[in-house]
Amino acid sequence: MEWFVAQGRTLPWRTSRGVRRDPWQTLVSEVMSQQTRLDVVVPRFLEWMRQFPTPENLANASEQEVLAAWAGLGYYSRARNLFKAAQEVSQKGWPLDCAGFLDLAGVGPYTASALASLCCGERVAMVDGNVLRVLARFHALGQDLRSGTGKRLLERLAADWVSKGDAGEVNEATMELGALVCLPRQPRCEVCPLSSACRACALGEVEQFPAKKTKTETVVVNREVVVVVQGDRVFLRPSRADELLTGLSVPPDLCEAPQIANPRDCGTVRHAITHHKVLWTIYHETVPQSFCPPPTWFGVTKNDLPKEVVSSLVRKALEKAGVWPS
Repeated sequence: MEWFVAQGRTLPWRTSRGVRRDPWQTLVSEVMSQQTRLDVVVPRFLEWMRQFPTPENLANASEQEVLAAWAGLGYYSRARNLFKAAQEVSQKGWPLDCAGFLDLAGVGPYTASALASLCCGERVAMVDGNVLRVLARFHALGQDLRSGTGKRLLERLAADWVSKGDAGEVNEATMELGALVCLPRQPRCEVCPLSSACRACALGEVEQFPAKKTKTETVVVNREVVVVVQGDRVFLRPSRADELLTGLSVPPDLCEAPQIANPRDCGTVRHAITHHKVLWTIYHETVPQSFCPPPTWFGVTKNDLPKEVVSSLVRKALEKAGVWPS
């Protein structure tokens, strides 16, 4: 705790020592921080809080406004769940404990523990990748800690870790230690406040803990899309359930428009989404007013594209086709 007070980063959602966190700011910061670097999260968090300073502000927005505000952060199910959670809180108020937080849309055990310990003072452990790494090294835990007996052991040790003092502060300090000192590679053991008691450090094998995960195989996704323009409108459609950008607006597949016989090849765009490498080949076609699109397509004026398109991948495709407004 002394190390954290002296070395912890100043972040817009953190409060002074002894002051409970605001649950709305905590929920937003935790959801944004999932799968997203902190240097990206901080400015986006500040923008979000200016637009939606309370859950009621978000609950009263449209889903399209919510997705537009989230644009560029990816993993759009997070924004939809945050929208649902804001509606639930607006109607019923904030839960009072970890079990209650788990009932909110999109809130799993880690986020529920964060809200309960940081905002309500409940003695529950937050176990993210940073905490897992600190505890694995401190206790020299060589087994798989993400499932089975290893996971149960980690849960028991994490609960013991926060059994004294303010659980929220201990949680946050441990996470910060993992983020700044107990790094995955080249950990800074020489400045670690736990080094004298760390078993992995005593063994001289810090980077051997925790056990390495099996690397997930990357899936390559190739797709041919066509940007169809009719006058000042560009045709899009909702992404299907079996596509990566489920529910978002995307250009249709080339094969969906057999009447378009000779579209212009605009090149390719590349994108990474979780364990997928996406390669889209982009085609462009201008159609006459007599063109009748499939029923799932809808037209968006070029100037309104930034309001409708929230995926950076789709924006890349429209820029490649030369239809994105300058």
